[in-house]
Amino acid sequence: MAKSILVAEDERNLVEALSFLMSRAGYEVHVARDGPTTVEMAKRLSPDLVLLDIMLPGFDGFAVAEAIKRDAGAKRPRIVMLTAKGHEKDRRKAMELGVDDYVTKPFSNRDVVERVRALLPD
Repeated sequence: MAKSILVAEDERNLVEALSFLMSRAGYEVHVARDGPTTVEMAKRLSPDLVLLDIMLPGFDGFAVAEAIKRDAGAKRPRIVMLTAKGHEKDRRKAMELGVDDYVTKPFSNRDVVERVRALLPD
């Protein structure tokens, strides 16, 4: 059974690109376009990893990461933040919330796939 990834992103072009990349790499892909939907889908689907934008409608990626960490228990998914926020304070806040990796936009497609593979070994 393929490992699953929840893409939490509101930019349509980026959703399409990430979905294509992750599907091509062999992952089952689900998409959420706002904070509340991301939290609900993370609870319902228990994905192996969440690719999480910080700037989401509803509530931001920091609130999503905190909710996932609080609600998922032992089955907490790995979280990779993909964001335009490159400031050190944002990176530090993400790491304090237990995020596994932090990638700033624009990013290399190959780099994102490699980081996901590193967090979800076969």
